[in-house]
Parts: sequence; C-alpha cells; structure tokens
Amino acid sequence: MRIAVISDIHANLEAFTAVLENMQIKNVHACVCLGDVVGYGAEPEPVLQLLWENKIPSILGNHEEAVYDDDILHYFNPQAKKTALLTRKMLKPESVERIKKWPVNIEFHGALGVHGFPPDSIHKYLFEADQGAISRMWDSVPYKLCFVGHTHNLDLVAFDGHNVITYPLLEGGWLLDNRKTIVNVGSVGQPRDGDNNAKYVIWDTKMNALTICYVPYNIQKAADKILKAGFPEINARRLY
Repeated sequence: MRIAVISDIHANLEAFTAVLENMQIKNVHACVCLGDVVGYGAEPEPVLQLLWENKIPSILGNHEEAVYDDDILHYFNPQAKKTALLTRKMLKPESVERIKKWPVNIEFHGALGVHGFPPDSIHKYLFEADQGAISRMWDSVPYKLCFVGHTHNLDLVAFDGHNVITYPLLEGGWLLDNRKTIVNVGSVGQPRDGDNNAKYVIWDTKMNALTICYVPYNIQKAADKILKAGFPEINARRLY
C-alpha cells in the first residue's frame, strides 16, 4: 500500500489542492494528516472541508489547539497569536467541534503518527530532542516507524540501539532499513527548508520505502489571499 503522510497544511488551499492532485498521479491509496491543518494561511475552513471531503484522518496540531484553547495563545508570538484569533473568526462552530475531537496521535499499518514528538507530544519539536531523549523514547514506543511534522522540515532520524543519526530528506526515494526510524514529513503549506514547493511523503508499506515529493503551486495567489485577509505580512513572505 502507498500511504501519503502530510502535515502542516496551514490553511494554504493552493498548496493542498496541488498536493491532492499529485497524490493521484503518484497512485496513492490512502492519506494521513499529522496536524496543523489551520493557522498562518487565509482559508482554514475551505481546507478543512477539503480534508474531510477526501476522508483524510488528521491528528491534533498546536494550531488546532489554539482555535479553542486560550491557554495555548500564551506560547505564541504576537504574529502567531493574531493569526490564531483571525482563524477562529473564519471557522464554523461545527468545524471547531470536530477539531476538538481529533486525537493526539494515530496508528496506521504498524506505524505511529504524531504532530510533534512521539508518542503523543503536540508541542515538542523533533530538533529539541537530543540523542538521549530519542533513545529513551523508543523504550516506551512499541513502533519501529514514527512519522512527525511540526518543524516544517524534512528529516529522517534513525536509531540502531546505540547511535542516533539524522539525515536530511531530499526529493526522490529512500529505502528504509531495520533501524527504528522517525520521519519528519515536512510541510504542505509552509515549508521552511529553503525550497518553496509543497512537501509530503509517500510510504510504500510493501517495499518499506519512502518517496519524498516536492510539488509546485501558485504561491503568489496564496500570499495575496493572506494579505487581503489581514493576516501578518510574515505569513505571506514565509511562503517564498
């Protein structure tokens, strides 16, 4: 089975639509989303509706939490806080209620998906975990393969029982081995790795291999919508 793993769409309808079209070309059989569907972008409600129309399960990201939990806003910088408050106004009440029911992690085909750091952290970034934290994490996680998002960067972290090694993931194929592995799937709607294409990962469960996908989309259109909606200018500039 070929499973697309996506994350951090961030209300970018242009990027998400382009990725969905790319999935069809790549013969994807299923898709899982690792959270932060909303935030930063100008179209949170249309993106959520498209996610649900395509029956894509999602877990909770920190920007979903900010939609309904005022305590989360204390951890956001002023621009992110303004974004969260504007996003709240754009969402239907029933959409907020659906978001509240999203789980903090998801198991699929023997792998685990979480927004931040396994097994269930929404807020912890992968790069915040040192080698000791990563090796200890595997003591309590009964999975050999975990997928995360949150950082907006593509990375693979492998653990052989002794050493933790981090590899950057570039466009193309990657064959997984017997090591315990964390895959950071990057961002659909707001990559921060120096390349402005939408990014996502396809996991081939039969071959135990990854395909790293870079997808071009209409960045200018997405940026113009952000500015027109009154979001902070940085939200638009980051797309480039």
